[in-house]
Amino acid sequence: MAATAENLRDLHHLHQRARALRDRLSSAPKRLAARQAALAARQAELEAARKAVQDAKVQLKKHEHSLQGLETKIDDLKVKLNQVRKNEEYKALQNQIAHDQTARAKLEEEILLALEAIETQTAEVARREAEVKRVAGETAALRQQIEEQAVAHKSQLQELETAITAAETIIPETFRDRYRRIVARYGADALAACEDGSCLGCFTAVTAQMRNDLINDESLTFCLSCGRLLYLAEAELADPQRN
Repeated sequence: MAATAENLRDLHHLHQRARALRDRLSSAPKRLAARQAALAARQAELEAARKAVQDAKVQLKKHEHSLQGLETKIDDLKVKLNQVRKNEEYKALQNQIAHDQTARAKLEEEILLALEAIETQTAEVARREAEVKRVAGETAALRQQIEEQAVAHKSQLQELETAITAAETIIPETFRDRYRRIVARYGADALAACEDGSCLGCFTAVTAQMRNDLINDESLTFCLSCGRLLYLAEAELADPQRN
C-alpha cells in the first residue's frame, strides 16, 4: 500500500484516537483521586464537627457539676447564716452567698448558651453526615464507572494499536527508523498536515519542491523545521493549485 496523503492522514487520525483513549485512561484515576480527596476532606470536617459536639458536651457537664457544687455551697451557707450570732459573721456570710449566687447565675447562662451551641453543632453534624454520604455515593459510582469504561477503553486501544501497526506498513523500510524516532518524540503529533504551504505542526513554510512532492506523492516528506512527517491537507488535495 502506497504512502498517499489519504493513507498518511488516516494513520495520523489513528494515532490521535489512540492518544485520546490513553489520555482518558490516565486521567480517570486522577479524577477518582480528586474525588476521594474531596471525600476525605469532608470526612475530616465531619469528625471535627463530631469532636466539637463531644467537647461541648464535656464542657456542659463541667458547668453542670460546678452549678451543683455552687447550689450545695449556697444551701450550706444559708444554714450557717441562721446559726451565727455575731453581726460581722452574718454580713460576711451574706456577702459570700450574694457572690456565689452571682456566680450561679453566670453558670446558668453559660449552660443555656452551651445547650444552644450543642443543638446548633448537632444539626451541623447531621448536615455534614448527609454531605459525606452523598459524596461517598458519588465517589463509589465514579469508581464503578471508571472501572467499566477502562475495560472498554483498553479493548478499543488494543484495536487501535493493531490498526496503527497495520497502517504503518505504508511507511517504506528506508524511512522506518526516522518515522519511529519522530513518533517517539511527538507521539500522536508525529504527522502533520501541510496546508497553504505550511506545516500545521510548527507553522513553518515548506519549500516549493516539498509541496510538489506532497502533491505528487512521490516520496515521504518531512518538515525541515520540526521533522514531522507531512501529508497534504484535504483542502489542498481538492485544489492543489490554490496557492
